Amino acid sequence: MTLLAALMAMSAIAQSNSRIYIEDFEIVPDSSIVVPLILANVEESRGVQFYLTLPQGLSLGELQLTDYSLEYNMKFSCNYSKKNDCYMTFVYPAQAVCFPPDTTAIMTIGFTASPEFRGGDIKVWKCRGSTIDTKSIVYQDDTTTVTVPTASLIGVPVDQQPAEEHFFNLMGQPISSPDTVPVAIQVITAPDGQRTSRKVAVTH
Repeated sequence: MTLLAALMAMSAIAQSNSRIYIEDFEIVPDSSIVVPLILANVEESRGVQFYLTLPQGLSLGELQLTDYSLEYNMKFSCNYSKKNDCYMTFVYPAQAVCFPPDTTAIMTIGFTASPEFRGGDIKVWKCRGSTIDTKSIVYQDDTTTVTVPTASLIGVPVDQQPAEEHFFNLMGQPISSPDTVPVAIQVITAPDGQRTSRKVAVTH
């Protein structure tokens, strides 16, 4: 990590047209997917870093370097930052080599969606790199939109489910309808389990 720290700690920082990004993708709830992370660099780059912030319900799976990165003797590390609630990922050279100007996948990233996942945005930020002459580069940040296929939304979300309604007589015995007694107790159970009750007087 000493070499990487040296690469990222240069005082001169240049803004470039280079990008580190993940293309928008679709995932079915309660499933996993592997997507490429793309480096679009307009100049040689010795190493890159990027942070990932995930939407609620989407978790990080396995990361792997592509054959392209391995060709240039790259390694990587990924650590979770509790302070920033993000994953800090570094791709760095094992030797004095550089990625040439290109647009290609340098890594694949696995994501797992929980059964309740309904879509969201992945933020790819704090993207930096270093040129062959150790000049630091700031890459363009990016936002990835993750959607869920409409057909996969089986059932009704909890917040859209109707409340359950039950009636009891004054003795606490369940009845089929409040019309069967002079005064009934109505109990409403919301989708989140909260219950409310009230007396209902029926005029016959």
